[in-house]
Amino acid sequence: MVRKLQDCDSTRDRAQLILVGSIALAFIIIGLVVVFNTVLFTDNLAAQGSVGEIENAQEFQQQVERDMPELVRHVENGTDSNPAFSGNVDGNVSTTYNRLLAETYADGSPTYVNVTFNESSSTFGTRVVQNNDTNFNSSGDTSNIDWEPVQPGDPRYIGQFETNITTGELLDVSGSDNFTIVLRSESASEPPVHIQLSDDTGTFVLNQTRGSGITQNVCTITDSHVRLNITNGSAPNHSSCSFNSTNVLSGPYSMEFQNVDNVQGNYSFVVNGTVDSHPGIVWDRDGPATPYANHVLLEAGVDLYYQSRTVTYVSNQTITVREVPQ
Repeated sequence: MVRKLQDCDSTRDRAQLILVGSIALAFIIIGLVVVFNTVLFTDNLAAQGSVGEIENAQEFQQQVERDMPELVRHVENGTDSNPAFSGNVDGNVSTTYNRLLAETYADGSPTYVNVTFNESSSTFGTRVVQNNDTNFNSSGDTSNIDWEPVQPGDPRYIGQFETNITTGELLDVSGSDNFTIVLRSESASEPPVHIQLSDDTGTFVLNQTRGSGITQNVCTITDSHVRLNITNGSAPNHSSCSFNSTNVLSGPYSMEFQNVDNVQGNYSFVVNGTVDSHPGIVWDRDGPATPYANHVLLEAGVDLYYQSRTVTYVSNQTITVREVPQ
């Protein structure tokens, strides 16, 4: 009997040990599951944080791309040399704008940003403007009957060329000395384009010539003032008006104004490259002379730097400021 009682106690002890071991194992498994899930949650949270920071870096780049054209245009006028213009852009972008942007990002989070103007990756151009409604003479010269704003010896790509013409100031359509814009390709094998503007008892008339013969009455518009886009050969307010222009020529081009005393209006156009010295153009928009020229940026190069706790982003971007003549 004693032996039987001892056997029973031993069996009961083993059972209790197994039960305690099972409970301990269950707690260990539960603990491992909790720890494992916590690790997964932490990893997912870190991944989501990185994605958010990447999106913030992308938004930083997009903001600079949106702001840059206006920042550049703000300092386009008033400089008489390209180095001075480039210096003004650099000061406006790399110093003033960069400081304000850095302060904005630092206020919201521990993020450092930097924007620097990159002159070497930028593309410069020249904008020629006649603001006054007057003859299309060269600056300060009222005696010219012909003038070459873009000379054959220095052909350029011409873009954003728009003009507003006063119809009643044009020569009568029957005249032989009507105001004409002549566009010539650098290629001698391409015949030039002649765009002739005249008046027919208050109706604006555009004729054109390319090669042999003249195409009459390409556009007839009964408006006192007519806006023309010479770049693409259209009248923005008159969809039916379409004519030959730079759109049918291979660039670069030269451009001549003929019979400039038989037209009244204003115009502006952009060419690629800088023109620090050109007969008939002045570099002073505040002076009495017209037309004037100013240096512009066609494409602005900027170096971008973005750094947060989890993301470092470095990039060089080329941002279009104006339509690039090509």
